[in-house]
Amino acid sequence: MPPPRQVIDGLWRCLCPSVDATLLAKAPTLSSTSAIRSRSRVSRKDGLHRHRGARSLSQQSHGYRANVDSFVSPDLYIEPKWPQSQQKSETVADATVTATEIIQATNDLTEVLKEASTPVIYEALRELRNHHGQHGKIRPIIQFLLNNRKEKPNPFIYESLVVANWDITGSADELGFIFDSMVAAGVEPSIGVLQSALKALAVHPDYLLRTDILRSLGAKGARLDKEAKISVTLGLLRDGQFEKALDLLDELVYSDHLVPAWVFEIFIYTLARRGFVEEAVRVMQVRLKARNQNTPSRALPLGTWYFLLDECSRALHHEGTKLVWDHLVQKRLVNPPDGVVINVLNMASRHQDADLATRAIELLAERGVRLGLHHYEALVECYAYNGDLLNALQVLCIMEGADISPGAASTRSIFLLFRRSPELLDGVKEMMENLKAAGYKIPIAALNVVLEAVCEEGPTVDKAFGMYRDLLHLCSSGPDLRTFQILLQKAQKAQTAQELESEMLMYTLKPTRDMYEDFVRCSIVDGDLNTAFNYLAQMELAPLARNSSRRMWISHPTLVQLLKRCFNEMDPRAWAVVDVARERKIDLEIEIKKLLAEMPKETAVSDQRAQEAITMMGAVRPAYEEALDAGDLKTLSSSAA
Repeated sequence: MPPPRQVIDGLWRCLCPSVDATLLAKAPTLSSTSAIRSRSRVSRKDGLHRHRGARSLSQQSHGYRANVDSFVSPDLYIEPKWPQSQQKSETVADATVTATEIIQATNDLTEVLKEASTPVIYEALRELRNHHGQHGKIRPIIQFLLNNRKEKPNPFIYESLVVANWDITGSADELGFIFDSMVAAGVEPSIGVLQSALKALAVHPDYLLRTDILRSLGAKGARLDKEAKISVTLGLLRDGQFEKALDLLDELVYSDHLVPAWVFEIFIYTLARRGFVEEAVRVMQVRLKARNQNTPSRALPLGTWYFLLDECSRALHHEGTKLVWDHLVQKRLVNPPDGVVINVLNMASRHQDADLATRAIELLAERGVRLGLHHYEALVECYAYNGDLLNALQVLCIMEGADISPGAASTRSIFLLFRRSPELLDGVKEMMENLKAAGYKIPIAALNVVLEAVCEEGPTVDKAFGMYRDLLHLCSSGPDLRTFQILLQKAQKAQTAQELESEMLMYTLKPTRDMYEDFVRCSIVDGDLNTAFNYLAQMELAPLARNSSRRMWISHPTLVQLLKRCFNEMDPRAWAVVDVARERKIDLEIEIKKLLAEMPKETAVSDQRAQEAITMMGAVRPAYEEALDAGDLKTLSSSAA
C-alpha cells in the first residue's frame, strides 16, 4: 500500500517554516531530490537566491525601470475582498465577538476566534493592518481560517501575510515564500501586495527582492505613492546605501509629499550612530526648512534634539552643535546635562567660537558648577584666537579671583596672539591698568606672558625689564620663579643678572639650577670670574626647576665658554673644571685640543698641565691641527676616535 501523499504547500511554509523538517522526518519515502529542495526552501541563503533569479514576481516577464519615479499610472490599488462563496461559508450561530475583541485578545486568541464569525475575522485582519505592534497576530488568525474555517488562500490572505512581516518577527525569506506560493497558485500579486512588501522590506532589507518588486510595479505601470517611496527610502538606509537614501529623501521633501517627522528621526539616529554626523545635521536642516513641518503637531521630539546635540558636541561638529544650541538651549527649551555642556565648551574652543563658549560657561555657572582650570582655558583660547586680547586677559583675572591661579600653560594662546600681532604689546599696559581699575585681580601669569612676548621681539632684555618695573605693581601677588626665568634667559650682562638676583632675594625666591647657569653665563661674558665660580658652586645645592632637564651641571656651551675664559686669563682652575667634567663623563677633548692649539707657546711651556696634555696628545696633534684648519668637526671627531 503506497504511503499517504504529503501535500507541502507554499502557504504552509510561510505560516510555519519548520513544516519541512517535520514532514521529512515522517516521510522517509520522499526522494532525495525532494528532500534537498525542501531543505533549501527554509535556508535563508538559498531562499534569498530563490527569488533573486531572473524570474519576476509575476508570471509574465517585465522590463526593469531603475528610477522609481518613472512608474506612471493612475491609482490602481483596490483592496482585495474574499470571494462571495466564502462569505457564505460556515459561521458561528449567534456570534457576538467583534473585530476589536479579536485584536485585543492576548493568550486566548484561539478561543476568541472560535466564537467569531468568518466575516468578523476578516474584518479583524483588515484592521490589524493599522495596529502597530499587533501584526504578529495575523499568522495565527490565518492559520485558524485555513484549518478551522476551511478557507482557501485568496489575494486578501496573501496580502495579510505580507503585512504580518511588518513586524520584527518577519523576514525577507518569508516574503519570498509568499510570492512563490502566489505564483504556484496562479495568483497575480496586486499593487497593494507589492507596496505592502516594500514596507516590510524597510524593516527586513533585501536589495534584490526590493528591486524585483520595483520591476513588477514598473511593468504594471504603477506610480509609487508616498508610503511606498518612504519604504524604499528606509530600506536603502537599512541596507547602508546612504547616498541613495538621502537622494530619495530629498526628492520626497522637495515634492508635494508631506514627510512624517519619524522618517527624519530615523535618518538622524542612523546616520549619527554610523559616524556620519555631517549628513545627520544636513537632514535636520532640511527638516527645519521643509514646508509645513515646523508646526507643534509635527515637531521633532526633544529626545532627537538631545541626541543630536550629544553626538555633534562629542564629535566636535561646530555647525550641528550651534544649530541645536541656538534653536533650543539658548531659548531655554531644553536643559542639557553638564557633560554635554562641557563637550560644547570643548567644541567651541576647538573652533574658536568665543560666543558659544561664553554661553556654555554661563550655563554651568548658573547651575553652581565649580569651574576648573580646563573650563577657563578653553575660553581664553577662544578669545585669543579671535584677537580679543582684553577679554582673554579678563578671563585670566576671573580665574585669579576664583582662586584658580593660571600657569604658563594657560597663557600659551595669548603668547601666540602676541607673536601674530606684536603691535598689541603697545596697548597691553593700558588694558591691564583698566582691568585693575575695574576691580579685577591681575595674576602674575598675565605679566609673565607679556614679558615673554617682549623678550621674543627685542634683542635685549632691557625693554622687558622696564615692562617688569612698570606692570609689577598691578599684579595681585609678587613675581614668581617663572618671571625671573624669562628675564634671565634673555639677559646678557653680569649687572642685569645681579639686579635680578637682588629682586629674587627681595621676594625670598631661591634660584633653580637652570637659573644659576644663567648667572654663570652672564658672569662669564663681562663679569668677575670668581663670581662665576661662586655661582657654579651654589648650583650644586640648588633645586631642580619643575619640568626642567635632569642634568646635574651646567650645559656644554656654557662649560666651553667658562674654559675659554679661564684659558684666556691663564686661570689654573680651568684644569679643575676639566677634571670635574671628565668625572661627569662630559666629552671636552676636542675643545681642549682646540684651546691648547690657540694657546701661546710661552704660556704652554710654563703650564705643567698644558705640557702634560700636549705630550699625551702629541701623537695625534698634527691631525687635530689639520682638522681645525679645515673647520670640519666631523673629521675632527673621527681623528679623535
